[in-house]
Amino acid sequence: MTMNTNRLCLLVAMWLVLTAHHAFWSLLFRVNGASPHALLFAVSLLLALSGLNLLLLRLLSPGRSVRVMLTLLVLVASVSSWFMDTYGVSIDREMLRNVVQTDAAEASDFIGWSLLWRLLWQALPAWLLIWRVPLKPAGWLQSAGQYLRGAALGLLLLVGAALPMYASFASFFRNQNVAQHLLVPGNVIVSAGKLVRDAMHARTPYVIVGADAHRAVKVVGAAGKPMLTLLVVGETARAANFSLGGYARPTNPELAQRGVLYFSNVRSCGTATAMSVPCMFSDLPRAEFDIDMADRRDSVLDMLQRAGLAVSWLDNQSGCKGVCGRVPTEEARHYHPSSCVSECLDEALLYALDARLTRVTRDSVLVMHQMGSHGPSYHQRVPPDFVRFTPTCATERIENCSDVQIVNAYDNTIAYTDHVLAALIDRLQQHQQQFDSVLIYVSDHGESLGERGLYLHGQPYAIAPDVQKQVPMLMWFSSGAPARLHVDANCIRYELDRPYSHDNLSHTLLGLNDVLASAYRPQLDMLRGCRRGPTQFLHVAISPHAFQS
Repeated sequence: MTMNTNRLCLLVAMWLVLTAHHAFWSLLFRVNGASPHALLFAVSLLLALSGLNLLLLRLLSPGRSVRVMLTLLVLVASVSSWFMDTYGVSIDREMLRNVVQTDAAEASDFIGWSLLWRLLWQALPAWLLIWRVPLKPAGWLQSAGQYLRGAALGLLLLVGAALPMYASFASFFRNQNVAQHLLVPGNVIVSAGKLVRDAMHARTPYVIVGADAHRAVKVVGAAGKPMLTLLVVGETARAANFSLGGYARPTNPELAQRGVLYFSNVRSCGTATAMSVPCMFSDLPRAEFDIDMADRRDSVLDMLQRAGLAVSWLDNQSGCKGVCGRVPTEEARHYHPSSCVSECLDEALLYALDARLTRVTRDSVLVMHQMGSHGPSYHQRVPPDFVRFTPTCATERIENCSDVQIVNAYDNTIAYTDHVLAALIDRLQQHQQQFDSVLIYVSDHGESLGERGLYLHGQPYAIAPDVQKQVPMLMWFSSGAPARLHVDANCIRYELDRPYSHDNLSHTLLGLNDVLASAYRPQLDMLRGCRRGPTQFLHVAISPHAFQS
């Protein structure tokens, strides 16, 4: 019996899903159990993974190379699945790096009857199918058509199986980060690609940005007070749920009483932290930014530090994604361990600020990275006393919750962020005799809460819904800061509805701290048009307004 290459690739893909994913299926049933919904999800996963593997095998097996490439991919899948099952590990970039760096003597320790038995029962049947079943002859045009149809079929099967249970997929893969590293042979191929990329980057010269960064004028406030810029990087907060921006629920009652300036039309650089954080601290706008080169290039924090400011990063998240690699960095948990279990509530940031305020003796920039509204475990981001909207989704398994419960749980995180930001402002206000201060808050990206059947975030930017890209941003100035910075607060109020983005953040920080550098782009400085007086950043005449703190 003859068959075409697409059918052969599909059979091999299904064989690998059934036989080479013991670790993945074990994790799935250990976490989800065997309820009817869990079994339905398992079937959906079976189809989706078959589609994913078909897409992968088809893309990597063009034309007449199909038998050879399938043979190699089956070998990779069998060996990697044996390795994971035997040693209880997953395969990511670092694990593959260890394998690549193993010498011949160490590698020989892994070769034995156990591995040979795995190849015998798992790889051999697939190899027999690949080499013994005759393939229908096809010309190059037919082969190209089959190649495209096979890839399209794999993609269609993947999307068609995953979309109806998108909430379950999003919840499982978000909560079980290791799951993606258990999918063979994709885990090996992706990790190998990352190793190649790392090797290429290692040979790329490091780019120093703004080597000429310096303070334009040494600005000193009343009685020689220093200036503190506190930048709070929010996590997964979407603008749609901020009452400061028109949301019907009172999610920002405390900030509404603090006289903050809220920017209502701000877009993120990405839909995930790994993209947005490096991008928002880059001197390059999104259109010019290259995430693959971000770790080989200075951020705005480097420029601020080079200009003489005391710059530091305080983290209550999963790290700064390389942005803070060259500035002093601490974790918030050290300041208030009782706020932490496996993760820390953002309350820890308040204690961290309390400890640092007495140390502000010169112009400083402090960045705080929130835990914020990171999902799907929204309920873990809020202490019990701050649960205002009920019924809530008190589990990370959001597929078991209604959309109403999910929104309630998420809105509680926004209300808690409101409290934390207001408390930070109050602390800055209490120290106005010691230093002038500015607080800036902006989230890294938004979140989907069931709209169009989507949950969480991380969709490709071009097709991601606006709720994943529209983010909240606000500023607060201490009473002496506007005059100190030559900033007209009333002027800013006329600019609050203008379109801004993460592109503006770095250049606004430079302008706000009176830092001149060749990398500074005045047109991206949000406050440039609202500065008055003789500063080197002002190139247009601005009518004076009365200051309001």
